[in-house]
Amino acid sequence: MTTSDAELLAAAGNPTAAWLESCFGPGTLWRPAPGELPERLTSPGARAFLSEVGVPAVELDFVGFDATGLPERGMWEADLDELFGERTPDDDTPPSNWGYCVGTFGERHLMVAGDSGAVRIYNPDGWDHGDGYGGWAADSLPALVGALALLARLEERIREGDAKAALDEFAVLLRESGQGPDDSDLWDGLLENLRDEYQDED
Repeated sequence: MTTSDAELLAAAGNPTAAWLESCFGPGTLWRPAPGELPERLTSPGARAFLSEVGVPAVELDFVGFDATGLPERGMWEADLDELFGERTPDDDTPPSNWGYCVGTFGERHLMVAGDSGAVRIYNPDGWDHGDGYGGWAADSLPALVGALALLARLEERIREGDAKAALDEFAVLLRESGQGPDDSDLWDGLLENLRDEYQDED
């Protein structure tokens, strides 16, 4: 691993507002005040990251990411047990497993668990037959946003340069950060899609 890669990993592992804006652009972070956060979002880590650092309210059209609605609408709140088919139809007990959407990749919603701050994927295509769980995204919101920032930094190389080299570099960075194909269903699928879209056949 090169020195620059090590520096990128360190920055992505503990993303600051300044570093994220260097990746996404000035003024791109949505940073709600602590009092504006949902009461049922109880994860201290997620709350602190949202209010002190912020998340990118941007669109990365080359990979289908969109979080541009956050400043106007905030995070969509949902009962994760219902979305993921873990609540039976006759269960009328009050919801207790809340999640909050911080962006979408196409139809897939990135849902931050209110209690743990872990990020899972909601796939609306499977909701009506109890199969809305789309896999694991990241252990925490900072980990997710840090990896997304690495991808944003590589966008120009992926789209207009040596896509294979850029995607190979991204895959290495993901593995080193604990978000490789064996750790994150999100990046596993997206890397495959990016290779299909941008990488030339040998």
